[in-house]
Amino acid sequence: MRPFRARMRFDAGWKHALRAFLPECIELLFPDLHAQIDWARGYQFLNTELMRPVPFLGRARHFVDVLVRVYFRDGMERIVLLHIEIQAQRTHDFPLQMFVYYYRVFDSYEFPELISLAILADNDPNWRPDTFERTLGGCEVRFRFPIVKLLDFDEATLEQSPNPFALVVLAHLRALKARGNPELILREKLALVRQMHDRGYNREQVVNLYRVVDYLMNLTKLQNQVVRELIQRLEAEQDTPLTSLEELAIEEGVRKGLRQGIQQGIQQGIQQGIQQGIQQGIQQGIQQGIQEGLRDGLTRATLRLLQTRFGEDALRLKDRLAQIESVEQLEALTAEAALAPSLEAFEQKLG
Repeated sequence: MRPFRARMRFDAGWKHALRAFLPECIELLFPDLHAQIDWARGYQFLNTELMRPVPFLGRARHFVDVLVRVYFRDGMERIVLLHIEIQAQRTHDFPLQMFVYYYRVFDSYEFPELISLAILADNDPNWRPDTFERTLGGCEVRFRFPIVKLLDFDEATLEQSPNPFALVVLAHLRALKARGNPELILREKLALVRQMHDRGYNREQVVNLYRVVDYLMNLTKLQNQVVRELIQRLEAEQDTPLTSLEELAIEEGVRKGLRQGIQQGIQQGIQQGIQQGIQQGIQQGIQQGIQEGLRDGLTRATLRLLQTRFGEDALRLKDRLAQIESVEQLEALTAEAALAPSLEAFEQKLG
């Protein structure tokens, strides 16, 4: 798998895990903070798009990983934003990245009470950045943020934990150890599926956990069939299904449709661009065509995903989606279409 695709699967897996298991994640990774939050009042995921890109990052990112509104239980009537970053590889400018994200969110949401958290998911046990500092001419800035190092967790302890997010961390650690060894990844994935069965999680928890494990531990089609056969055997052993294979099949179909939709849109856009380029300049026409094709592919893929999850009522959003010109916004909406709890919740993201 190419590095970019691997990174996309990693990002998608962790973001899905955080949305599906936010309280459990904070309880396991940041227990002191978990005790301060009033989870009974609920929480709300917010738009993660920044006003401007961060140019020193490789792809000039426009988005933070996760931004969520929570309530504290300290007796004061106030709302706190949690900004969570998952970092999978060592980079020298990560503290600067965290500082930039902090002040961008701080500015965009009109100076809220804000906590930035970093989950270090890399394989270097000695890399633990938690502070950004600058001092010059009597002017001093020091920004310190809480971190958690996934390598610090003991796998045996995670196996015994009743917290479902422990299985997410366990899947990540075992994927790190098995990287480059497909047979070992298959054995680890089978073991994790059995643990889902043995722990007695409810259906929704298992579906979400399997999706995360599937993202983090990618296998060949033949190997995935072995996993599916194990799931079917486990389903047959209990009264309620371990997971919904039909739902997972739909998920895979949506992913395939997304890829096909984007590819088809790009090809159409290139053809349109070449035709326009005869009069306007070949290079400019092709670039414009690629962008138009990418927008068209993302729009159709998002709509297809919404139809799959929420039915034909999603078609009423077709015209509004078609009016969006930003590729970055469409990419974010495609991810939101896969995670939104309802069509109405997705519609709110359209503004």
